[in-house]
Amino acid sequence: MSNTWTIAAARDALRKGEITAVDLTMSCLTAIDAGDGLNAFVHKTPEIALEQARTADARIAGGDAPAMCGIPLGIKDLFCTKGVPSQAASNILKGFKPEYESTVTSKLFDAGAVMLGKLNMDEFAMGSSNETSAYGNAVNPWKRKGSNVQLTPGGSSGGSAAAVAADLCLAATGTDTGGSIRQPAAFTGIVGIKPTYGRVSRWGVVAFASSLDQAGPMTKTVRDAAIMLQAMAGHDPKDSTSADIPVPDLRRR
Repeated sequence: MSNTWTIAAARDALRKGEITAVDLTMSCLTAIDAGDGLNAFVHKTPEIALEQARTADARIAGGDAPAMCGIPLGIKDLFCTKGVPSQAASNILKGFKPEYESTVTSKLFDAGAVMLGKLNMDEFAMGSSNETSAYGNAVNPWKRKGSNVQLTPGGSSGGSAAAVAADLCLAATGTDTGGSIRQPAAFTGIVGIKPTYGRVSRWGVVAFASSLDQAGPMTKTVRDAAIMLQAMAGHDPKDSTSADIPVPDLRRR
């Protein structure tokens, strides 16, 4: 199976029974292993992914299919994920496995999304080339014509950008303080959005500059970004800077 699907196309195919979340997830897991040279995924979670995919298939079969149900994602290592290494690409946090889930990942998983693993980034999101990571550099899947020189995917969400551009996952989470979603999205030819401050909860995301940080989607198309942001957005009483205002239907805009 190809894993070049967009979120929108995969969502429709899953609902029609043309593909299953398990098969789509297996395709991504195979691509991730083959794409180790990009150093995009730094903590792989195949067991979690397949369990979530089986649950998603059951939800879809039962008619409970939110737009993100069964969609395989990569999660930037800045997001705390319960029981899974979450070290912000820093040896300072090596071995840290949170006992809680960030609000963004909770919302995505509640919507049926599948976590393939954690993605490379600049250490503590402080960088713009993914060269400050404890895991080593992430690599842009694109090359200059006639050259094999490795290029940066940008940063700090470099692993997220590389993974989406290389079709290792259908989409990924990123964070943006001063360009850390937008710049790597531009470097790799994908779509990235820094939402309006307060639209997406920062709770459970390792902070860089709390007055500027925002989590956002990194996807293959603008429509996909709207679908994913719809699932991520919303007021969170655990985040004092979260905006207590309704989220419009972003998919219609």
